[in-house]
Amino acid sequence: MDHSTRRVLILVLIALAWCTHCSSKTEHIRIAREYINEWNYDRALTELIAYRKQRDTEIQYLIGYCYLKKNQYDEAALYFATSLNSSSEYRDSIIAAYNTLANNALRIEEPHRALLLYQEIAKLIPDYDQTTNLFIVANLNFEQGNFPGAREAYVKALEKDSASAQARKARYRYITCLKECDSLDHALELATVQYEALKTSANLLLLNEIRYMIGTQAFAQGLMDSAEVFFQTIIDMQEPRTLLDASYFYMGEILLARNDADGALSMYKKVLRLNPYEKGELVQKAKDRIEELKERS
Repeated sequence: MDHSTRRVLILVLIALAWCTHCSSKTEHIRIAREYINEWNYDRALTELIAYRKQRDTEIQYLIGYCYLKKNQYDEAALYFATSLNSSSEYRDSIIAAYNTLANNALRIEEPHRALLLYQEIAKLIPDYDQTTNLFIVANLNFEQGNFPGAREAYVKALEKDSASAQARKARYRYITCLKECDSLDHALELATVQYEALKTSANLLLLNEIRYMIGTQAFAQGLMDSAEVFFQTIIDMQEPRTLLDASYFYMGEILLARNDADGALSMYKKVLRLNPYEKGELVQKAKDRIEELKERS
């Protein structure tokens, strides 16, 4: 056999081997997809894992999909990233896979897992607009009383959308989260802007609740002048009614600390007027103070 013939034969054998290899890989992919359809992700992985080092877009996507379904998020992200680096062919499929799992997590009230899945999409596909998803997670956290989780999601959502109707509704809840998480200075700043823009009773209520909380903190720290400003504002605005008697009582305490007995007595009596049935701990405290002042005179 001459050199030329031998070279042709080698090329033919290489071509045959390559065809056999491709045919084998295609068959493994087909079988793997069948196992995936049967939710048997471990068996699907056994069909694909031998090809894991190949930068084949479909192989990388399928391996990532199996790991995602097995809740092995780091492994899933690794293979999805390789698939996306090769081609955007499976971009929408990857987004759909994460969104499906996130929606399932929301249905069974696992907002933390849903948020994690949405964050994975953001890392893998930064240009994907998932603002609505973030608002969903934030609202669910808020309704469950998980204010730190809600705050985190609202921050991310409002960074992407600050003008829509859902953003305006979310901003009120975000301020509430700040209040509940004791970020009172930031909450006061935003609540003031919100009230000036939309002078609704709900915004006024939230704003003065924050003022009241700051006032009580200042009072506890002995910052009487600062505390007075916040309590006096609530008294001047007569809102919220639920905190008005407590604001009068604190004003009485501030005036008493300044040795203004007459002013303090006036404030304690206003507490009683706001509570005609004279029941509750606050009313009893006001009564005790009134008796103390009578004994002094």
